[in-house]
Amino acid sequence: MPGNKFKRIFTSRFFLFALLLAVIWTGIVLINTHYKKNQLKSEVDNLKSEIEKIDKNNEELAELINYFGSSDFLEKEAKEKLNLKKEGENVIMVPKAAISGASDQGLPVGQDQALENGQAKSPENNFIKWWQYFFGR
Repeated sequence: MPGNKFKRIFTSRFFLFALLLAVIWTGIVLINTHYKKNQLKSEVDNLKSEIEKIDKNNEELAELINYFGSSDFLEKEAKEKLNLKKEGENVIMVPKAAISGASDQGLPVGQDQALENGQAKSPENNFIKWWQYFFGR
């Protein structure tokens, strides 16, 4: 008789309905857990890539800091901004007008003056220029 009672409980519609609800609820919980796991994994991957970018940026900044502290940078800045020079160094100043006038016409610096004087020279090749330099005209 006790076996008959268990058989009636397990075959009743209420028990089967409750069992079906438990299976559905377990499935929903598993799906939500899997979805959250995938979201966290993608977020971790994004954070790792961001960490790599930041590390690369930090390395570049460390290199810049080292460069800014170097004597080469200090010398360059002193020459450009403070117009300083080393001992024994000769400085040549080229007027900006000569450079900008030649660059406006697309000519080298020396050829723009020849055009102003009315002398339109055809460009000579490099071999002829060297020949004239060594042996004169």
